[in-house]
Amino acid sequence: MTTKFYTLYKEHFHFIYVALLATIVVAMPHSRGLLSSAQIALLFSWILDADFKKKINILKNNKWIIVFISIFLLHIVGLLYTNNYNYALNDLKIKLPLLILPLIIGTSKKLNYNEIKIIISLFTISILLKTLYGLIIISGLSEKEIINVHELAGKFSHIRYSLMLNIAIFMNVYLVFISKNNEKIKYRLFRLFIILWFTLFLFILHSVTGWVVFLFLILFTFFYIAFSSEKSILKKYGLYLSLAVAIIIFSYLIFSINKYNKTDNIDTEKIELKTKSGNKYYHNFKSNERENGHFVNLYLCEKELRDTWNDVSKYNYNGKDNKNQNIKYTLIRYLTSKNYKKDKEGVLKLSKKDIINIQNGYANYIYENKYAIYPKIYEILWQLERYYNGGNPEKHSVSQRFEFVKVAKNIIKNNFWFGVGTGDIKDEFDLEYKKTESRLSANNRLRSHNQYITFFVTFGLFGFLWFLFAFIYPPLKEQKYKDYIFLSIFIIMAISMMNEDTLETQMGATTFAFFISLFLFGYKTKKHK
Repeated sequence: MTTKFYTLYKEHFHFIYVALLATIVVAMPHSRGLLSSAQIALLFSWILDADFKKKINILKNNKWIIVFISIFLLHIVGLLYTNNYNYALNDLKIKLPLLILPLIIGTSKKLNYNEIKIIISLFTISILLKTLYGLIIISGLSEKEIINVHELAGKFSHIRYSLMLNIAIFMNVYLVFISKNNEKIKYRLFRLFIILWFTLFLFILHSVTGWVVFLFLILFTFFYIAFSSEKSILKKYGLYLSLAVAIIIFSYLIFSINKYNKTDNIDTEKIELKTKSGNKYYHNFKSNERENGHFVNLYLCEKELRDTWNDVSKYNYNGKDNKNQNIKYTLIRYLTSKNYKKDKEGVLKLSKKDIINIQNGYANYIYENKYAIYPKIYEILWQLERYYNGGNPEKHSVSQRFEFVKVAKNIIKNNFWFGVGTGDIKDEFDLEYKKTESRLSANNRLRSHNQYITFFVTFGLFGFLWFLFAFIYPPLKEQKYKDYIFLSIFIIMAISMMNEDTLETQMGATTFAFFISLFLFGYKTKKHK
């Protein structure tokens, strides 16, 4: 009975293998537990399939699988000169997908086009369900109310979510516009709708990393069509479209920067010195802090501000808003953004909606429109301006990253050749933050938020260069430089690692290892000279 079962299992192993890959992509946007279970089941299935002689021969004939796996093996080498083994072992656990997925996918039978299409379709449906739940929240049909649109990602990082959206978008772009194996028109129209909906949701999500990846891939797609299509009309319009997109993006950025830089002209000799109630205004002419071009530290009468605010709101003037910020500073910035004076009359001009916005931590009325693009660009420009003028980067995601990188550079100077080892990176960052007396609070003293820098800190120059080699060279040897899907995923991961520690979480490591391995080693494509 056991022998018959095992024989039957061997005969259907490939079907089970594809089903488990499908389970992984379905679980990826939703459940860490199911994602881990699917990977364990995949590993157990691979072991049960046995035939290790064949698997070893595949590895011998394709050494680039081992080179890619060496990204994980670097962490084993890093154990030789580390001190914090508890952290190191947990790090190895998080990064196990970098070992398991390329090994299993690389030594298993390659998927054909129809099987790949099933994987893409199931991943698309899984992402679609998550976005529809987000739509229910946005539309107010759910009891759940969000202050920050990043909460639409649920328990996961909004950056990881934006990367998955990009992967789904451009895999479907391939099936609709590039693949020569055309589907029925109704399926292609549905995929086109998915592309448009995911694109809209991506911009609603307000992940700058996701936006940058998307815009870069749009340009890449038009160039790809222009240079790979055999039809001259597509070559022509592909180039025109890529140029048009580049001009639109550049023009909007210039427009946004100019809009941000518009500033009030203040005549210091004619400025009012007292409020309508006869109290003195505080004017700080040296301060350049602005909101929507209006100066924050002019027309400030804190006595009237405090008394009037406490009359109109249950949130105490000296207390915190819903983002745990000092509410008085949120109030001052919000009044400035509306070009109201910071006095009794200014507070009384606020509508009920304005008061709720301030209580929710919105320091500018434009942030009320959570799903618009300009407020996010404004926020980035505001953080950069404040940081370069000596402001505290605390709780500001963009300017905090400059502090992370600054600390990382100091660690690299002292551990240039071999890094600090697999387990000591957090301890070294904590120590360096204390040495430099960083203004960041303990909760915000994070690592570099740049995977390339993280590898440099951890493994030094030699380890960093090996990581680049293991990431870049296998695709060249596998001749994937004309494979649209692989190139799209490669670009997504490469850009994401510039602004995020992509491989330092289970979700990030799994997304990276799964999609890179699948389209690098697990899918048979035509070779290109």
